[in-house]
Amino acid sequence: MKIRDRILWSVVTAIAIAVATSVVLWTGLDSVRTAVERNDAVASALNQCFELSALTTDYLVYYEPRAQRQWTEKHDSLGAALAALDNDVARDEVILERVRERHVEAEQVFNDIVEAHARGESGEFGPEVSRELEIRLTARLLIVMQSMVSDAVTLGEHSSVAAIEAQTRTTNMVLVIALGAVVVMGGIGVSTLFTVVRPLERLRMAVHEVGQGDLDVRSGVDSTDEVGDLATAFDGMVGALQRSYEQLESEISVRRNAEAELSEYRDHLEHLVDERTEELLRLNEDLTRATRAKDDFLASMSHELRTPLNSIIGFTEIMLRGLAGDLNEEQRRQLRMVHESGQQLLLLVDDVLDLARINAGHIKVSAEEFSLVEAVSRLTEMMQPLAVAKDLDLSYRFDGNAPYAIRSDRGKIDQIMLNLLSNAIKFTEEGSVLVVVRPHGDSMVALDVIDTGIGIPPEERESIFEQFHRGHHDLAATHPGTGLGLPISKRLAEVLGGRLEVESGNGDGSVFTLVVPIAHPSERIENG
Repeated sequence: MKIRDRILWSVVTAIAIAVATSVVLWTGLDSVRTAVERNDAVASALNQCFELSALTTDYLVYYEPRAQRQWTEKHDSLGAALAALDNDVARDEVILERVRERHVEAEQVFNDIVEAHARGESGEFGPEVSRELEIRLTARLLIVMQSMVSDAVTLGEHSSVAAIEAQTRTTNMVLVIALGAVVVMGGIGVSTLFTVVRPLERLRMAVHEVGQGDLDVRSGVDSTDEVGDLATAFDGMVGALQRSYEQLESEISVRRNAEAELSEYRDHLEHLVDERTEELLRLNEDLTRATRAKDDFLASMSHELRTPLNSIIGFTEIMLRGLAGDLNEEQRRQLRMVHESGQQLLLLVDDVLDLARINAGHIKVSAEEFSLVEAVSRLTEMMQPLAVAKDLDLSYRFDGNAPYAIRSDRGKIDQIMLNLLSNAIKFTEEGSVLVVVRPHGDSMVALDVIDTGIGIPPEERESIFEQFHRGHHDLAATHPGTGLGLPISKRLAEVLGGRLEVESGNGDGSVFTLVVPIAHPSERIENG
């Protein structure tokens, strides 16, 4: 049985015992009260019988009207007392009825005595007759009174015994109930001792042993009540804790083994790292030498290529001018193709030379103070024919807060801006190209080249600054270029102490911004 049910039954039993005790006490006390009240009533009637007997003697001695009146009043009072007595007790019913009959008979005899005395006094009877009649009636009255008193005494004894029996019966029943309550409570106590207290004590001892580190201990409680549920949960918890502890010991052992292996591997790895570091250093030295050799080769080859390219371009210009003789249209077309190809190749050679000088750290910055307004105006004027050829609006705007003059390398700024303007015009089919000069912070100036061209996809904004990279848009194949202009411009901007930024969206035009310091050292050599 669950402890909750046991407690509930204990409470119900206690309530039942309390109710039964209350009912028994109430019933017993009521019966005792009834018996006592009846005993009091019988005792009162008995006293009145004694008083009536005394008044009878008083009248028979004195024959006075006072005695007659007192006897009559007491007789009526006794009658009322007898009438108030109940007939609930079977054994007293006959006695009570007999007392009542004697009470009525005593009144009749007493009245006969009064009448006989009155007749003797009046002379209706002779003295002897009157005296004899009174003696007989008096004897009769005394017998009646004695019988009535005797029966009244018997009623008094019976009522006293009934009161004592009611009290005894009530006391016995209360004692029986109290004894039953003691037995029930003792049983509950013993049951609680064996089913609650001792299991809890065993559980406490088990908790103490677990606290001391013994995970093999179990409570040993096997019951279906709440204590059993608690013990089962405790045993399960200890079992889970034991398994976790064993797993933890296993993991610690594995970790120690792994740490030992890791330590051994680390020692070996350090040796490998040292070997790889030496190998990488050798490879880096080889790569540096190869890069230097490549740059020297490119520079040398570019110088060697410029002379024949200039000759080719010069001779084709002479022939196109007709200085070497007349040419037909087909010859002119092919010579123009040779001339344009030579110029493209010469531009490529110049770009490769610039890139080689920048990578080698041999780029020289010649800082001088010059008018920024005049420079921008001149550059836009130089690019105006290309814009007019494509029917584009090329213009510039000078912010009033922008510096009028800056100190920097004018040639490199011209090279960067010409490249940006050339790209803007090249990739803009309609609309405009705008150059905006504005201040950028306290010590910088920004030159924005804004076009309404095809724009740059977001995924290509970083790759356009890589060497030899050209956009994958549809116009890239139809627009000539080496893919070196923007990388060279970006490196030149960094050499000048600035940066080159771009903002663009696919089909939304582009904004290239050259940010350079307002004041730059007069000359410095950039070392990579």
